[in-house]
Amino acid sequence: MTKQSAVVKEIIKDLGAEDAQIVLNAIKKSRKDGNAETLRAILNTLKDTDEPSVEAAVIEFLFDLKDEESVAVLIEAIQDNEMSYYHNFLVSSFWQAAIDGSAYLEVFVRAAIKGEYMTTLEALTVVENFDSAYSQSELTEFEADINEAVEEEENEDKKTLLISLGDVVRNLPIEGE
Repeated sequence: MTKQSAVVKEIIKDLGAEDAQIVLNAIKKSRKDGNAETLRAILNTLKDTDEPSVEAAVIEFLFDLKDEESVAVLIEAIQDNEMSYYHNFLVSSFWQAAIDGSAYLEVFVRAAIKGEYMTTLEALTVVENFDSAYSQSELTEFEADINEAVEEEENEDKKTLLISLGDVVRNLPIEGE
């Protein structure tokens, strides 16, 4: 077993500890020695904890991510209904940490449509920062989905955000143009 894998295993074990201080130390160690595996364990800790200091430490950790390896793990978590309480933090981690989620436009559009107001706000902020080009058919489909969500949305504030998201999607660069 390599030193790295031993450290990762120790971090993952400590993330499951009952003692909040051990968990907090494991989160701290993850900043230096973590990887996608430890990020998954951290997100599971977030899902399972009721300790405010651990929750705050995980959210702070998410906002400091710099590794593109974390993108796929975060996308999985955004698509996990069991993590819905934290979707706004997971989505906002993309712009807070300046990591590129542009390959997952559909995930952010779906999160905005299905999510609470804050998730919609965070998804709008993330999508506004995309500079990737997309196919015309993709953008047309997403815009239609957003327009349908606007029609069905009862919360006026969220409806306003969805209208803004539709405008942003409509103005994203088109492949080949």
